[in-house]
Amino acid sequence: MFPQRRRTIPKQLVFTRSRESSPKPHNLDSSKIEEVLPASNNETKKREYKKGRFLGKGGFAKCYELKCKDNNKIFAAKMISKSSIKSERQNQKLRTEIKIHKSCHHPQIVAFEHNFQDSDNVYILLELCQNQTMNELHVRRKVLTELEVQCYMVQLVKALQYLHSHRIIHRDLKLGNLFLNDKMELKVGDFGLATKLDFEGERKKTICGTPNYIAPEVICGAGHSYEVDIWAIGIIIYTLLVGKPPFETRDVKTTYGKIKKAEFSFPDNCKISKEARNLIKRILVLDPKKRPKLNEILFDDFFNQGVAIPKLMPTSTLAYRPTKEYLNKYIPDKSSIESNNKEIKNESNKELSELVEDGETNDKSNDDIPQFIDSSFLSKKEVWVVKWVDFSKKYGIGYILNNGLIGVYFNDNSKILFNPKENRFTIDERKISDQQELLYTIGYNEYPDTLKKKIFLFHNFKKLLEEENKQNKSSEKKRQSMHKSGMKEKHRSKTKGKKENEMNKDNEFSRTVSVSDKFEEIDYIFVKKWLKTKHAIIFRFSNKVIQVCFKDNTQLIIHPLNQRVTYINKAGEKVKYPLNKSLNTPNGEMNKRVKYTKEVLAHMVRLNKQKLQKEKNTPETK
Repeated sequence: MFPQRRRTIPKQLVFTRSRESSPKPHNLDSSKIEEVLPASNNETKKREYKKGRFLGKGGFAKCYELKCKDNNKIFAAKMISKSSIKSERQNQKLRTEIKIHKSCHHPQIVAFEHNFQDSDNVYILLELCQNQTMNELHVRRKVLTELEVQCYMVQLVKALQYLHSHRIIHRDLKLGNLFLNDKMELKVGDFGLATKLDFEGERKKTICGTPNYIAPEVICGAGHSYEVDIWAIGIIIYTLLVGKPPFETRDVKTTYGKIKKAEFSFPDNCKISKEARNLIKRILVLDPKKRPKLNEILFDDFFNQGVAIPKLMPTSTLAYRPTKEYLNKYIPDKSSIESNNKEIKNESNKELSELVEDGETNDKSNDDIPQFIDSSFLSKKEVWVVKWVDFSKKYGIGYILNNGLIGVYFNDNSKILFNPKENRFTIDERKISDQQELLYTIGYNEYPDTLKKKIFLFHNFKKLLEEENKQNKSSEKKRQSMHKSGMKEKHRSKTKGKKENEMNKDNEFSRTVSVSDKFEEIDYIFVKKWLKTKHAIIFRFSNKVIQVCFKDNTQLIIHPLNQRVTYINKAGEKVKYPLNKSLNTPNGEMNKRVKYTKEVLAHMVRLNKQKLQKEKNTPETK
């Protein structure tokens, strides 16, 4: 893993030719490269690299493998001859490329190691992607399957979501700049034409790009922004599915003419699905404002046909089409799709404002176990629910976490997590297949129309949760005051208790755990599974922690990874025990609750096993 450094380019990093001597061309072919490093007492030391195989060239740069003799690490080295930097504009362009790329840290972006220079060249050391670029894959395979394109494009969209959220436009997305590492992960590279907006809404006027991929607004010089990267996605999808770019001709002038008219068609013998054609048509439109946003692309039918899109493709697909056996794993079940579509059509169209009026609880039985998405996000931080509201009869359950994040678990198993500090949503969508997961972040007002209803519901949940939390904090202060003065809670008015809302007053426990107003980072930890029994509500989080909230205001928090149990009594006092000793502690009340929780969880496991066995024994329908 490369160090994540975010430094501005120092003033001394000006790439100019040495005045003492002109650079010699043969130095580019030298197998030995030295980097001068500062040392103590104003001295210097040298780090030596050995130049390996040639990787390619483009513009003013040549790329080689470079092996560091100190640690034997191998990098992809972009070498730019100083003799090619003939103007201050070119100098600034190179510095901008380094500054932008160095600031990017994302799994789908080629990692930036560092840069240095000698008297002849500037060297940019990058993550080496052993499986070359998507262009080599395209040359070998010509046409890819739609499953492969879906897999790669989901990764590309994630990279662009990161870049655009940091106001960075790549401006040169093409197959030659999409790299594949040894795990077959897609990585966006070459930031030579990238730019960063000074403010949202800014339109750049520079005419740049690669002819077959350039957007019409760039050619016309009318000003451009993020939409040029969206346009490139459409070009890439078309190229991978058809075998050639949509606007390609024998000369650039004719190509530009077709681009300015968005004039393209699909070959008659081309076997492309209706969903793929429609997405390409949605993207390759002249008006940038009419192109779908990144989130809308992920919600397009092309990516949601009931197919479980694999996270990565097998290495064998670098040379060969995926086998039928492999593709069959992801072929959608038509009956499942029809059932899902019918369910969507029959969705209730009642007024959403009913959410505020409907405060009934839904006591789920142990048999009613929802299905959930497995998450790869783990965190060492302890996260738990401090307040929840239950509208699962119609919509779902909402909750506040101790780190200040607010979440909603909807009845269709989709989830929304809101970070008030970043003012961003994390969306976790479950599609038709249990194998498919779609997790992404969006800005507060950047959600697509498909999420409009759920965002509305979320705001109602949020309003209720915040009101409840304020009341609970006020009640907590009163209780503490009563406790100090010797008063007992059992003398409180029963009439007042009857007037309390049924949402979760009986299970109230925010008095035992305070909500933190400050948190430094987003932890993608959310309620992954929940179950309401006669005596408690159980939350299971994506980091495997289990929280059990009993109606008498006691709690258990089980940490499987750390093998410990935390018990919180009615007074809010906490005790911790090893998990293997939690049934035989000196605390009898805790022992009862641990035993009850164990029985419920064991029952859930048995039901799941029965369900799996039933599915296994059910004959396939033909």
